[in-house]
Amino acid sequence: MNDIPEDKSIELSTDYQNHSINMTFSDNLTDDSERGYILSAAFFSYCAAQGLSKEEVSDMVSTYYDEFLNNEE
Repeated sequence: MNDIPEDKSIELSTDYQNHSINMTFSDNLTDDSERGYILSAAFFSYCAAQGLSKEEVSDMVSTYYDEFLNNEE
């Protein structure tokens, strides 16, 4: 019995002309909560690898989250 889940992937690319970051999900990655979990885990892993403290990450999110939402409109 194979209990190992199937691998899934997210590809990120930049589009500087349109000021956007594009995400392409593997065909087997359709659940939004799973997509969010993978993206947030990657973000926090990257922050930790860069040596950022919890406070620095919290400040970054607090500072830029509203700006990101405003750009989505």
